[in-house]
Amino acid sequence: MKKTLIAMAMALASTSAMAELDSESATVSMDVALFASITNLDDFVLNPVSSDGAAGSIYSGSDTYNLESNGQVRVTLSGSDLSNGSDSISTAYALDDSGLTFDTTADSVHNANHTVSADATLGNISAQKAGSYSGTITLTVSGI
Repeated sequence: MKKTLIAMAMALASTSAMAELDSESATVSMDVALFASITNLDDFVLNPVSSDGAAGSIYSGSDTYNLESNGQVRVTLSGSDLSNGSDSISTAYALDDSGLTFDTTADSVHNANHTVSADATLGNISAQKAGSYSGTITLTVSGI
């Protein structure tokens, strides 16, 4: 019995020595910046939809790209007329067949494929020389 009391006393002494004397809590936080990325946008060729080279001929083409964002963003397309250095051909561009700008859904992430398209229309036969024409497009992603 005496050994049991000594063991209990030692257990109580070690428990009281480990008693918590103080405690404090803190909140850990961070802010994630708005970020977006366009991938898989490639060069593309406009092909004749109607005749090739005649006055009023229409050429059309498109490419698919991916837009990924962690919040709402706006995508804007800018592009130049196709040119061979001295002559140019009127060129119209569109994002997802509906204009030069689109916004992703508010308060939401986004990860989807989209289409950029171009149509070029020839003027009179003598309005542009035969040959290769090119232009540059730029897709810009910005926060809203």
